[in-house]
Amino acid sequence: MSRELTLRLASAAVLVPIGLLAVWFGNAALAILAMICAALMAFEWARMVESSVGPLIIGGAVISNGLHLVDARWALIALAGIAALSAIIEHGRGFKSSALLGTLYTGGLPLAFQALRAQPEAGFALALGVMLASWASDTSAYFAGRQFGGPLLAPNDSPNKTWSGAIGGAIGSALVAISLGFTMDGPVLSWALVGVVVSISAQFGDLFESQLKRQYGVKDTSGFLPGHGGVMDRLDGFGTAAIVGLVTASFFPSLPSHLLGG
Repeated sequence: MSRELTLRLASAAVLVPIGLLAVWFGNAALAILAMICAALMAFEWARMVESSVGPLIIGGAVISNGLHLVDARWALIALAGIAALSAIIEHGRGFKSSALLGTLYTGGLPLAFQALRAQPEAGFALALGVMLASWASDTSAYFAGRQFGGPLLAPNDSPNKTWSGAIGGAIGSALVAISLGFTMDGPVLSWALVGVVVSISAQFGDLFESQLKRQYGVKDTSGFLPGHGGVMDRLDGFGTAAIVGLVTASFFPSLPSHLLGG
């Protein structure tokens, strides 16, 4: 077993139980974890882009995720307001502003997951589905890509991601989603589609961050998570999938009930 794989498994053994417990309890437990993740991601972003307003980016990400416990609307207002303020200050100091995107990105990903978990009726099922399916996608893509190789998925942005990995990730994600659907007496085909959508969303989010890292000339955003790199490296796809899940649930309010067999 390679050292990289050993580190990935060791990190997963710690992170998975923490994530599952936070989703199970929700509310304050999830908010605290979201605030910690937001703070670390914002720190990684500020260091990556060498921002002059790093503390403001971190503050915006953390405050908005904390406010979600009080009111989701105030959380969004705080995130947007601090993002705009950080961009104005950074631009005023002569920097090419990345603060707007950085604040929205590092604060918005965990905030979207909190909002997904807070959905009435099926919030727990949706959050758990996104979490497990995105983990399955990442793990399956890793092993499928190493096993089968083949053409690169996005050679200009990520030299390690292959089409075989992308397909393997979608299959693994769908299988986990189907298993979750069985436990909740939901329709198998619908849960399989959820798994595929989560995988595609997560992989898109991963590629988006790969493009950002390539732009700023970094390989990993930090070394906080051995085997994975930084917190942003770990949560980029997961957070993107949460955003897609939240938007989908908002546009199709009957979907959660359908997934639960209602």
